[in-house]
Amino acid sequence: MFDDKKDDIFLSRWINGELSPEELKEFQSHPEYTHYNKIMAGADALDLTTYDVDKALNTVKSKRNTHSQKDTKPVIKLWPYFAAAASIVIIFGLFLFNSNDSFTTSFGEQLTVTLPDGSEMILNAKSEASFDKNNWDTNRTVSLDGEAYFKVKKGSTFTVATINGDVSVLGTEFNVQSQASFFEAVCYEGRVSVTSGQDNTVLTAGKGYRKIARTASENWTFDALEPSWISNTSSFRSVPLHYVFKELEDQYNIAIDTKNIDTDIIYTGTFPNNDIDVALKTVFSTLGLQYQLLQNGKTVVVEN
Repeated sequence: MFDDKKDDIFLSRWINGELSPEELKEFQSHPEYTHYNKIMAGADALDLTTYDVDKALNTVKSKRNTHSQKDTKPVIKLWPYFAAAASIVIIFGLFLFNSNDSFTTSFGEQLTVTLPDGSEMILNAKSEASFDKNNWDTNRTVSLDGEAYFKVKKGSTFTVATINGDVSVLGTEFNVQSQASFFEAVCYEGRVSVTSGQDNTVLTAGKGYRKIARTASENWTFDALEPSWISNTSSFRSVPLHYVFKELEDQYNIAIDTKNIDTDIIYTGTFPNNDIDVALKTVFSTLGLQYQLLQNGKTVVVEN
């Protein structure tokens, strides 16, 4: 089987059509063959005119004989061929050395990703995660912006890196949420190590850690077996209201006019992620506020 790490000239031989039938058959079964083939198809589409070198030399010699008084040396323009070859090399280089896999979710979307070792990552709405697939065996690290639930296979240390802190485990199930000045880690199985600023905390199943802005961090216990958002329900436990509104906006692609609302008040409650009418009624009735969803279906305003 083709191994691009051991045979550095294999791609060159393939490009030049030098593979044996057996080698070509094996190469076509390689998981990256489709991508390589697309790159070559794009390279073949380059508009390069065939250059007749012998004809060019004869033309130059003819002109030199006709105008012997001019000391003209033949110049053969080979740059189109070098440019084409360089383009192919650059394209292959970008493809081969860009080893990061990135995943992004949109409004109200969830995405399940199977990681290289069989671990599972489920992204919540408006979240982004990436990892280095080529070095995964020695560096199981996922960069996260947003929220994700992880089911990690046992093995080397597995780390979720965020702007607010890191969560590391060997094999377990846990949830991480990180955005702006909000950082939360919740352990559902096994043990996780949480590092955020000066805090170093070990969580076991049924334990949670949270740090909001510059307030003191907090820990709590719970009985749930998985995050509620996996089942399309957003849940909040004593968080400032503006985080609740942001979750509503992320789930339903709306904008909430908050100029007449104190968004620093503390909120505890839930709302569904698959019914905007019920979600808005649930949150605003809890707050004792009247609201209106404008005809554009994208803006929520509070009525006085």
